Amino acid sequence: MPTNGFPMQFGGHLPLRPSMDRRSTSPPSQLCQPSPASAPSPFDHMINDHASSRRPSIGNVRSRSMSNVRSHSRNGSSSSIDASMLSRYGYPTYRQSPAPQPSGNGAPVSRTPSAMSHLAPIAMSDGQIQSYPQRRRTASPPANRSRLSTEVDFDPVLDLQTSTALEYLTAPNPTPSLTQRVVESGRGLNTHFWYDIRNVRAWTDFNVSTIAAIPQLLDLMRFPVTLRDLPTPSKTNVVPETAAQLVEVCATHHAVKVNAALKLTQGSDKHIAMRTLKSIPGSRQQPEFVSNYQSDAEKTIYGDGRGRVVGIVKCYDQWNSGMRTGTPVKYLEALAHLHRFMREHGTRYGFIMNEIELVCVRAGGTPSGSSNVPLFGYLEVATPIQVATSRTGEGGELRMTAGLALWWLHMLAKEQPFPGQLHWRMDVGGPAALTRKHHLPRDDWMPKCVLSEKREARRIRGWVFPDEPLSKRECGRGKRAKA
Repeated sequence: MPTNGFPMQFGGHLPLRPSMDRRSTSPPSQLCQPSPASAPSPFDHMINDHASSRRPSIGNVRSRSMSNVRSHSRNGSSSSIDASMLSRYGYPTYRQSPAPQPSGNGAPVSRTPSAMSHLAPIAMSDGQIQSYPQRRRTASPPANRSRLSTEVDFDPVLDLQTSTALEYLTAPNPTPSLTQRVVESGRGLNTHFWYDIRNVRAWTDFNVSTIAAIPQLLDLMRFPVTLRDLPTPSKTNVVPETAAQLVEVCATHHAVKVNAALKLTQGSDKHIAMRTLKSIPGSRQQPEFVSNYQSDAEKTIYGDGRGRVVGIVKCYDQWNSGMRTGTPVKYLEALAHLHRFMREHGTRYGFIMNEIELVCVRAGGTPSGSSNVPLFGYLEVATPIQVATSRTGEGGELRMTAGLALWWLHMLAKEQPFPGQLHWRMDVGGPAALTRKHHLPRDDWMPKCVLSEKREARRIRGWVFPDEPLSKRECGRGKRAKA
């Protein structure tokens, strides 16, 4: 055997081995157990040849053992195994583990060593010694979504099959039945009245021809996209019992489709989105739908988020387009309700929807000159659209559907209007601005209001007709209570 079998590990000399009997201290499970006293150890000649002059006395060993009770007495036994013995009997899996660093004669050894600390370097075939890399333990990186989790979500139907936004918006819609329980709002709670509507005109250019006249807009709608970008709305309740359930039907189907189409045509980072507002009992009335950008930070005079499009939902028995010739008061009542919300939000665009039809409305009329003050009570009403309308007509022409109409209404309310279309913003101002005085004479076909209705309006809001002066109730200050 060579003079020094471990030149890289121990620097030219072997560690010293005390000549004391350790049979009582050595655990039976160690790889190399000491031989009995009657039989000499096969490695004793190595120690005698190289370290006979450096052997410590028994007294020194005892003094170290007595001074350090917790130290392990076999701190040098592992160095007695050479590379050939380890390669013959050692387990091959452990050969890539880091080698232990031997301690001095008097240094204590840890009582819980690693399982890899008893391995020595392995001799290679060319006479060199293989060293083990020292790996530092570092913190694990944060968990990120693996590629496998993304690939698992792949769906051949959603990711390979394509459709268009135009087909998506003109697909058949669920047709809910008439609401079974219709609850009318109590009188004295509303600040709007049916005779606030003074002029009703037809919105003649709200049709498919106007959409087709805008360059490349229909081409954008016909661009093929995957079905994943066109989510299927969840199943809706086609038998609503209350007005709240009817609003949920519109939100879970029509709003989902319109928002998906707006995301494709206006961009995923910034697009108008329809949102549902749930009214709290006892609070101020809000429209069922308010649409705006995520970045819109403007507020109404009441502190609510300002919408570019507002919408209300009415039961068919409460309002429908046929009431104009049958019961005009109820017809104008719903329009006045929408007109009030449009003025509060300062927007020209809104809609009314029931179980059967959708009606889109533009308010204020055309601005005159540099003034953007709207005409009070002036509404332009588009042709009613049946909710059941879908696809194309008999001649193959594209028909206006409920989804396409709502999408086009929101496209009109974007930041930059289309050529020939009106901007969504109206300069209504607060009550003190008295912009309600800017109006036209009432249409002749409208009925006259009675004395009881005038008294109710004066009691609730402080004024009846828009020409009247500013009232304290209009500004939120009522009469002082008597002591």
